[in-house]
Amino acid sequence: MDISEQERREFALKRMAPIPGQSLTNNPEIRQPYERPPEFVSKTEALEFFIDAFLQEEKYDAIMEVLREGTPVMDLVQLFVMDAFKSGKINPNMMLLLAEPLAYILLGLAEKEGIRAEIVDDPDDDENDDDWYESDDAYGVKNMLREKLQTITDPKDDEEGSLQEKLDNLPSLMEPQSLMEPQGDS
Repeated sequence: MDISEQERREFALKRMAPIPGQSLTNNPEIRQPYERPPEFVSKTEALEFFIDAFLQEEKYDAIMEVLREGTPVMDLVQLFVMDAFKSGKINPNMMLLLAEPLAYILLGLAEKEGIRAEIVDDPDDDENDDDWYESDDAYGVKNMLREKLQTITDPKDDEEGSLQEKLDNLPSLMEPQSLMEPQGDS
């Protein structure tokens, strides 16, 4: 089976991957944001950044609207962590560390609005259009990250205690905080 020149060009254009060794020809003085040390190296600082971003009025309304339309929470998490990585805010390891807490934050915000949000896509849903996920970006990160995020369906307890106890003791995200109240455990 011969492949025409036109088919080769179309395949090459669809791929949009960097040429092997291309990074070695880039000017070392001009580095991409993700090639520098990340802005956030602490999980707590990164979570505070995302919470502040989620609670901005315009972004909050847009997030709630997208969740109302049925977009899975993990797809939104992927969007936010990929954007933060590409802008140099976090590194790939932090992306995976933040995925689950960000999903719970989004689920909590959706619950406050009375939205029953989907966590992940239903694999049995034939109407699902996964063509967007079939194309990788230059480093194959979309599919790899999506596969990792889709595995987070059953939260696990960590060394700090039971997840259910933590969730039961959390104040509402929408509750105004007094400046006089002490932070931390009571």
